[in-house]
Amino acid sequence: SRAQSINKVFTNVIYGKNTDWLGQIQDLDLDVYLPVPKVTDTKYPLILFIHGGGFLDGDKASSQSDCELLSSKGFVVAAINYREGWSLLSRNTTDQASATYRAIQDGHAAIRFLVTSAKKYGIDTGFIFTEGSSSGAITALNLAYLNQDSADFYFHNASLSLGKLKNAGNGLKANYKIKGVASMWGSLVSPYIITKKNGLPTIFFHGELDQVIPWNIGHFYGYDEFPLSYGSKALYERLTLLEIPSVAHIDPTGGHGVYDRNFRQDNIACFFNAIINKTPQTGIYYTEVPNCQ
Repeated sequence: SRAQSINKVFTNVIYGKNTDWLGQIQDLDLDVYLPVPKVTDTKYPLILFIHGGGFLDGDKASSQSDCELLSSKGFVVAAINYREGWSLLSRNTTDQASATYRAIQDGHAAIRFLVTSAKKYGIDTGFIFTEGSSSGAITALNLAYLNQDSADFYFHNASLSLGKLKNAGNGLKANYKIKGVASMWGSLVSPYIITKKNGLPTIFFHGELDQVIPWNIGHFYGYDEFPLSYGSKALYERLTLLEIPSVAHIDPTGGHGVYDRNFRQDNIACFFNAIINKTPQTGIYYTEVPNCQ
């Protein structure tokens, strides 16, 4: 593909390490996709890409095609591995919350690593975006919106046992601000962790028939034992109420995973570029209409 012919990839770069759910120390690694064949003095906006898998499994390698597409559009893209694992069969809500919390910790560790390595990878640290699918989208949204106070409330047991959100995985210090989010069939534990102060332009993709993560309001996997989950429609409406420019692509006939990769990544790249150019996009679409005209 065109993307493969122009970009450079650094694979299996270690960004930190931490204890997994079984008590084992795990190396945390990522792949960095550059939009050009070699590092130059030009700086490019960064997309942190987080794969899905229900916080149970999955690997950054599954994101390769997405990352190549995005990097060919002028972004440095970092696909991360993060700590996975919890006992889904027991439907243990504390367990599930801890798995989510670990992923968010690892996402922040990855961003700190990339910000401190910005020169090496040609990253413009003024424009950092998060993107993910499924559990990766949940993580991408939480990286943007969950602060420690909200974490202590909504993830109380996890924050007590796993420590702070932003100092785990590595000892690197970095200041950064996420500028936008792409959520492909993700959710948050509450729309109210999004405020006028922290609200960011966000683009959503979701199917109304999703049985894993509700497109509006419902329970993770449809299990009543899990707390309510607020999907793309609920979060889009919250952002719109707060007058934060956002876009939602809702497929009335789609399940867990909607539209093809090219459609999603073309529109996400366009949405992020519009943020960079200070011309943010808005709108909700129930048919496959691009937000990028």
